[in-house]
Amino acid sequence: MYITARERLMLSILLESRHLFVSLGDMAQRLEVSLRTVQREIKFLEETLKASGLYLDKKPNEGIRIGGPEVQVDLLKEALKSYNDFELERNERMLLLYTELLKNDEPVKSSTLTALLGISGKTLQQDLEVFSEEIRYCNLTLTRKPGYGTFLVGSEKDKRMGFVNLVLQRMEQFPVFSLQEGRFLSFDQEDRIFSLLDQGRLEVIEKALFAELEQLDYRLTDLALLELLLHLNLSVIRTRQGFLVEDSPKTELSEEDRVAEAVGESLQSQLEITLPTAEIRFIASILSSAKRTRSLEIDENYGLTALATSLIDAVTEATGYYFDRDRRFMEALMAHLEPLLNRIRDGITVLNPIKKEIQEDYAVLFGTLEKILKDKFPGQEISDDEIGFLTLHFASAVKELKEAPKVSTLVVCTSGIATSRMLTKKLLGKFPQLTIIEQGSIIDLKKMDTTDFDLIISTVGIRDAQFEYILVSPMLSEEDARKLERVINDKLLTFSRRKAKPSREEHKTSEGFDPEPALAATEAATGMIRSLLEHFALRELQASSLPEALDQMFADLSLPHGGEAAKAMLLQKARTTGSALPGTRLALIHGRHETVDQPLFRVYRNPQPLVMLGMDGKTQAVQTLLLLLTPQQLGEAELELVSTISIALLERANTQIYETAGEGQIRTLLLDHLKTKYLEIMMKKWR
Repeated sequence: MYITARERLMLSILLESRHLFVSLGDMAQRLEVSLRTVQREIKFLEETLKASGLYLDKKPNEGIRIGGPEVQVDLLKEALKSYNDFELERNERMLLLYTELLKNDEPVKSSTLTALLGISGKTLQQDLEVFSEEIRYCNLTLTRKPGYGTFLVGSEKDKRMGFVNLVLQRMEQFPVFSLQEGRFLSFDQEDRIFSLLDQGRLEVIEKALFAELEQLDYRLTDLALLELLLHLNLSVIRTRQGFLVEDSPKTELSEEDRVAEAVGESLQSQLEITLPTAEIRFIASILSSAKRTRSLEIDENYGLTALATSLIDAVTEATGYYFDRDRRFMEALMAHLEPLLNRIRDGITVLNPIKKEIQEDYAVLFGTLEKILKDKFPGQEISDDEIGFLTLHFASAVKELKEAPKVSTLVVCTSGIATSRMLTKKLLGKFPQLTIIEQGSIIDLKKMDTTDFDLIISTVGIRDAQFEYILVSPMLSEEDARKLERVINDKLLTFSRRKAKPSREEHKTSEGFDPEPALAATEAATGMIRSLLEHFALRELQASSLPEALDQMFADLSLPHGGEAAKAMLLQKARTTGSALPGTRLALIHGRHETVDQPLFRVYRNPQPLVMLGMDGKTQAVQTLLLLLTPQQLGEAELELVSTISIALLERANTQIYETAGEGQIRTLLLDHLKTKYLEIMMKKWR
């Protein structure tokens, strides 16, 4: 019985979540094909399963899963392994192609590549086009000369960066993390791609690395550990092949240098290889650039604290969102900034697999941070991948948590602090019945009793797992949400083995409580909401420029002395920092001024598009202007209420309402956001 490459991929996806239904839409997205293609392939898949003593279990509105005896499922898994030398999917071919080009210093002929990959010359040309695009972000180019061959052009460091990032993309699709004691990685050695990595050598490297990491005063994320292991493995391979990185002399040794030296000495004795100083320094730079799970203490590094503070201030200025600078957010941001600065300094490229989703979901924040980083680091190349990770930190700080949960949940996320917090808050946003008891890594998971949790959600596949878990994307796609909803509703809402213990805060009495600050906050918040709602309106303008639009808006407001000073301030701000929201036809004209005596919020529509500067520094067309004007002096509660209007503009669904809805619907949206924030403030002040 022959199983095609696409059938193998479909079966692999179904076997990942053995007892869960997989929707056809999710399957199409994973395969990067159309829904119609999946529907057509299912007919052939059913025949394949039937021949294996299995069947395709179908459920309307939910999807498909493999049905049949476990013994037959195990036989199918074994059968799939025998197909690794046959048809290869494009992502597999990319890695084999990269490997072949890496180990050859001379051009490789097309006939060699077609034979290696088992494809036609036409398919090879298509693959080379795709490959050429894949490696551009790593400062590499692919040179092709007819009759001469194909070769890779770029520095040794960049070649390795590109290869490791491509391997990481491949690994995202398979369970590679192990829960076995003393093992971090485990993968199928019969897989043609993973066999290139040499599991035995990786185990030696893993032990050598983990033995020395204790010297560091921080912990690396699972993904950073994986990346470091891949770089060490590649360093051994390339050194043996005679391809070395360029040396970058250092005058002062860091703790990462000392760890890299110790690991290098261990590998040299165990693998019988001589690693040059340049290789050790390169590994040290990868280590210092790696993402961390332990947050820096704020007092440890004044420079990082200052940078984090200036970033927060700049984002606040651009978006109007008032960030509550809680210690946890500041420390997490600093823990991300230190390796980010190291990566910029050392020219280390990093892969962000959810970059596109971040750009789409948080276009305003992404564009704002892109502009701020370019201003703060002129002349430095900061990739969209890096900006995406930083965007997640800020996005995770502004997402609102919802009501008390019911289902105890463990979130396993390998990517880092921001991604973990972002996923957690997305989960709580969509499923208020969840309580996130823990946020763990693979290493943490080995020490946990998984029976303490009703639900385990992971962003990576886990080999050797003796428990059920749900695999989701860090950005929690709609398919993920539907999958989780089914599991929660069908299996978990009726029982919860572990409840979060009530905190002392819930039981404390009012003895010694001073009501004055709470009363003042209540009065200020109530007055703010009343003023915003009383003065709210949707108006139409007839302007051909921003100054003309502001003239008409201020005439509509009837402020004392025409509000000339406030108007000039808003115009200057819009022209210098930008006020248009990237990806929309909206602009937020906001500011505080001493001549304004009460908060005002109005929405203006202009039939003729106005060309305005966006928060990302680019010009764009705007037809809806949101005017948010407040007094200069605002208390904490008032600032939070003003911020809730700005934060609403970070969500696409809300910007669509502001762009297209009538006054009643916009007023309802405004009231909902103010009400939610008001109740949150009251809970905080009166508890």
